[in-house]
Amino acid sequence: MSQLPKKNSGGGSSSNSGSTGGSTGGSSGGGTKNTGTSSSTRPPQPVNKQSSSSKASKPVSSQSGGSRPPAVRQPVGKSGKPVQQQSGFRAGFDRTFPPFTAQRYVVIWVLGMIPLILLILLLAQPWNAGSNTAAQATPTTSTGSVSGNTAPTVQPAAAQPTQALSGPGKYMVIDTAKGKIVAKLYTDPSAGVSKTIANFETKAKAGYFNGTAFHRVEDWVIQGGDPLSKDPASIQNGTAGTGGGTMPSEYNQIDFGAGALGVARGQDPAINNDSQFFITKTSASYLNGQYTNFGQVVEGMDLVSKIAIGDKINTITVEDRTQ
Repeated sequence: MSQLPKKNSGGGSSSNSGSTGGSTGGSSGGGTKNTGTSSSTRPPQPVNKQSSSSKASKPVSSQSGGSRPPAVRQPVGKSGKPVQQQSGFRAGFDRTFPPFTAQRYVVIWVLGMIPLILLILLLAQPWNAGSNTAAQATPTTSTGSVSGNTAPTVQPAAAQPTQALSGPGKYMVIDTAKGKIVAKLYTDPSAGVSKTIANFETKAKAGYFNGTAFHRVEDWVIQGGDPLSKDPASIQNGTAGTGGGTMPSEYNQIDFGAGALGVARGQDPAINNDSQFFITKTSASYLNGQYTNFGQVVEGMDLVSKIAIGDKINTITVEDRTQ
């Protein structure tokens, strides 16, 4: 049996002894064939059957003819660069109202006029004339807060004064062209209005109210005592009601029923006007704790309903009656 040649230690094939022997034998034996040459063959190497025509081919598009999809055109600016597509409100606005169109200009004009109209309406609102001075005082008919301010804390006091509305005490006498209006003052300490009464008594003794007028008359209240009302023109031009000084407010829980004598004030609940007073024609309980209540009409309530704007106050006096 034939064997494959072994590798030598040098890594090459061994010498062909058969070839040598064959040559010797041929020369000596005369024509013997050399069969040792076939022993140097190596194992057959794998043959690459891939032909030159079988080179790896690139994938071909499934589209006919191998054509590419058409390129999407983008808008180009003046510089030649593609323009970024806008999104959001601006893009939607531009699509709805294209630039340089009449619709766009109309919309922009309308949007610009809205703030101007709101500003005009705001400036046209009638403001309380008393907001310009703390001395202005006008009790209102609306319930709840007065002049947009929080109601002051009510001083602890009895719901009604302990003194009677007749008999001995201090009385404020308002002498008008139509007759006298007399109110008994709440001098009892439980009423908590002693400073208010002292202020009006001092002014009355000084003749402060002589010649003033009732500058405000409504279906539920009359108001007077403003020194500016001595000039008849002040009632016509609206300045009456802005005069007088200020003093700290005093509050109690006495009910503002018909004929209640109160002190006018401005927007600050802590500050009263020191001369303007009002008398309620009807019940006005919503003023309780909001305005100073310092007396009650006991005579001449019928005259209160007859007072008109501009009616003069001849004098105001504070009397101490013993009975």
